[in-house]
Amino acid sequence: MKLPNGYGSVIKLKGKRRKPWAVRTSYLEEQPDGTVKRKRKYLAYFAEQKHALSYLAEYNNGSVIPEHQKYSNVPTFAELFDKWKSYRNSLKSKPTAATWKNYNIAFNFYAPIHHKKIISIKAQDIQDCITAQNNKSRTTIGAMRTVVKGMWDYAIINEYVQTDITQRLVYEYAESGTPIHTRFTDSEISKLWDALWTINNVDIILIYIYTGCRPVELLEIKSEDVHIEERYMIGGVKTEAGRNRIIPIHEAIVPLIEYRLAQKRPYLITNKYGNHYTRAVYHNSNWNTVMKKMQFNHAPHDCRYTFASLADNANMNEICKKLIMGHALANKNNTAFKTGDAGDITSGVYTEKTIADLIAEVNKLPVKFV
Repeated sequence: MKLPNGYGSVIKLKGKRRKPWAVRTSYLEEQPDGTVKRKRKYLAYFAEQKHALSYLAEYNNGSVIPEHQKYSNVPTFAELFDKWKSYRNSLKSKPTAATWKNYNIAFNFYAPIHHKKIISIKAQDIQDCITAQNNKSRTTIGAMRTVVKGMWDYAIINEYVQTDITQRLVYEYAESGTPIHTRFTDSEISKLWDALWTINNVDIILIYIYTGCRPVELLEIKSEDVHIEERYMIGGVKTEAGRNRIIPIHEAIVPLIEYRLAQKRPYLITNKYGNHYTRAVYHNSNWNTVMKKMQFNHAPHDCRYTFASLADNANMNEICKKLIMGHALANKNNTAFKTGDAGDITSGVYTEKTIADLIAEVNKLPVKFV
């Protein structure tokens, strides 16, 4: 009897058996090297062929068996997110734009499994992504939970998968009031300088520390906006004061930035193939790799926290520190800079700083520590 493709089969096993008729199906399994192989799975055994065929019919009745799907038709994690997003936006109770912003950030934290077919994703793969962010707030982890549970509910409804692997995941987060960020210690900064050019991409961390950039800000700086001769870069995001600001280049990191510019890529910081990083991809690949090699436990934002701490210890001019970190506004001509704090008349209106002032102040940050 010819059965439909992907339906499964009933075969008679060799030898004398009490139940010689076997029901079997095939399924696709991703191999460690990324290839996919089709394997067989035996479901049940029967004394008579008609009972085996009846069992197979029941097994297939009314549902699409994941093992029988064409592998090319199974969505990846990223594709499933897009499908779920379209579905949620089609409902009357669709999330607000602000909520989707949080969901998109949460989705980016799952970057290591974006490319994987959902039938190949294990619960531990998802758990690893969640655990990697356990220093984040309850709100952030809550968004990660909502996204992945919503996606798997959608996948089950649309019969991409049969099992909800998100049911027993653990969602840990930083307790309210618990400091999320910790600065790099003087000893750790010294170790970073010692590891420069020995451990790949240590230079990026040092650039972060000595510029005070937010994690995403450095990744978004284009090479054309780096003025190495004049010793400053243009970049920044988030607030009006932070966007398109002047970021002075500490004399110690000039060679590091020159090394990046010499690669002649559109963005200052890229992966080894010259591709632009998103924050999540950088964190989950490049950053975590360096942290593991250095045996450190830090998040990217700790670099900005470290800059502020070093600046305070070096008695950096408070106005300059605010300007460098994006807490102040430039004047209309973009030739001098002043704080945007209307509550501080003396500092906010009459005190202006030039690029040369910013460079002089950032050079106060130490490179060697006693």
